Amino acid sequence: MHQAGKKIPKIPNIETKLKRSKKRYNVPVIGHFADKSVRFRTILEAEKITGINYNLIFEACVGKVKNTRGVAWEYEKGTHYIKYKAQYMNMQEQKEHHGNGH
Repeated sequence: MHQAGKKIPKIPNIETKLKRSKKRYNVPVIGHFADKSVRFRTILEAEKITGINYNLIFEACVGKVKNTRGVAWEYEKGTHYIKYKAQYMNMQEQKEHHGNGH
């Protein structure tokens, strides 16, 4: 039982743990803050330090959103950058193709 007004912390379920273990969340990223750029070892580390949800950071890295809470994100350049950016672009093209009734 919990006291009124106290928030009960969420316990990550198995699906969340599996999603977070995916490689795309465990590659180096750079956050461009107003006053400096910071390299993080993984998207999950960036989430832990900044409090910005890992999905939002990922979406910013692939170009789905421009920035998150005023922070611009990008993958540290490498093969993972090319792979995930290309996957996102392919998904967008398929979505547009199917959305137009083709």
